[in-house]
Amino acid sequence: MKKILLALVVIIAVIASLPIVGNSVVDGVLKTRISVLTSNGLELKNATTESSYLNTKKHYEFLLADGQKFIEHLNQYSDAQLPPYIDAMLSGAVVGVDLEYSNFPFSSKVLVDIYPLALPTNLSEELQQENMPFYTYVDKLLQGKGVLYHMNYYISDKLFDGYIKNIDEEYIFDNGSKMTVKLFDATYYGNGSLIAPENLQTSIAKIVIIADESGEEVRFEMNELTSSSTFESQSTYLSGAAIESISILLNEDNNSKLEASLDNIKINVSSNTQGEKAEFNAKSSIGEFKFNSKDANIGASGFNYDISLDGVDKDSYEEFRKLTSHANANNSPDFEYKLQESLKRIFSKGLSLSIADMSIKQVRIENQKPIDGFSLMAKVVLKEDADLAKKLQTAPMSLSKNLNLASTIKFSKELYAIVNEEAPITGMANSLAKEDGNNLVFEIKLNDGKLSVNDKAIN
Repeated sequence: MKKILLALVVIIAVIASLPIVGNSVVDGVLKTRISVLTSNGLELKNATTESSYLNTKKHYEFLLADGQKFIEHLNQYSDAQLPPYIDAMLSGAVVGVDLEYSNFPFSSKVLVDIYPLALPTNLSEELQQENMPFYTYVDKLLQGKGVLYHMNYYISDKLFDGYIKNIDEEYIFDNGSKMTVKLFDATYYGNGSLIAPENLQTSIAKIVIIADESGEEVRFEMNELTSSSTFESQSTYLSGAAIESISILLNEDNNSKLEASLDNIKINVSSNTQGEKAEFNAKSSIGEFKFNSKDANIGASGFNYDISLDGVDKDSYEEFRKLTSHANANNSPDFEYKLQESLKRIFSKGLSLSIADMSIKQVRIENQKPIDGFSLMAKVVLKEDADLAKKLQTAPMSLSKNLNLASTIKFSKELYAIVNEEAPITGMANSLAKEDGNNLVFEIKLNDGKLSVNDKAIN
């Protein structure tokens, strides 16, 4: 009996100590993360803790004291380097972070709220000088957590999900001008590192931005955005996005001056460097496009493109990728030279470009009935040539022998007639065109420096 009682006491003591152990585990993780941030440009201005037996709440306020150092920290996780002026734009910003977590170690869920509390120094000073009432409005919005990013982070599983707080703000300036910003139902989830996730899914129901000044209104609206990305590495990934609609409207004195819209947009891009050669794919479609103004009224439907690039030398591409990742941060003559030399090395190793589809199903001009559009298919092979760089300088025309091209272009007769009116030079191609029902077809080939259209040699 004594042993049983002793065992029960031990078990109860272990259970009772779980919140203390769990608190220590999460606390240790947080201290490590904060240490990384504070050693990379952020300064911890304020930190408070509220802890009960079951839960712990923490509040932090970080000042972006060294924008350059923080940007350099972020850049190591991304191909696209942020330009150097961004650090000046962000320096001085204050960000609040609220954390809440269970003290039990088997619960690794951490609730995180991230929100800006103060604008960057430069922007804050400019707003105060130019429009103090607007600055006060923005400052009050931020202090009230009007812009907030919520996350549920599962530390042990490296999973996360969350949302961006809805924004529905309207501000009227002293001169009667009005600005409206709306963001609704933005959610996300994924796994991996928060800075460089392995998978990320996002969705936004609606974004609306309206600027109304002196009777002239500019309105941007996007509806139902969804995106999905999977990252194996910085150079191997698959990303896709779909948007129900995007529209831009310019009104002047309640009369439409310009309107452009895109509906049913789909985009997919991928990069793969795991094989012997690197390969890249881009595929997109637009259900309908409209553009209306006082000078033009055009529309198109069924736009598609499907392009791939393969056979790219991986070492040369990796060098090019690293260079272009710094394109925003470096535009010196030396950088431009290195970029050109890198491209020459890629081309000298050979590659293949395929256009499986580039087409528009129908075109509408002014208020006429829709007419059939065009389609393009092509394959271009650039042969490997160690002397390519030398030929570019001494005999660039000889490079045509390095290229093999096979392409088929189809125009509907109605569209070709319109293009011919606007660009009469295409009339030179009339004698080369081949009829195929309601289409005019051009089969273009380039082999060993010899060009032909529909099997007719072009000298």
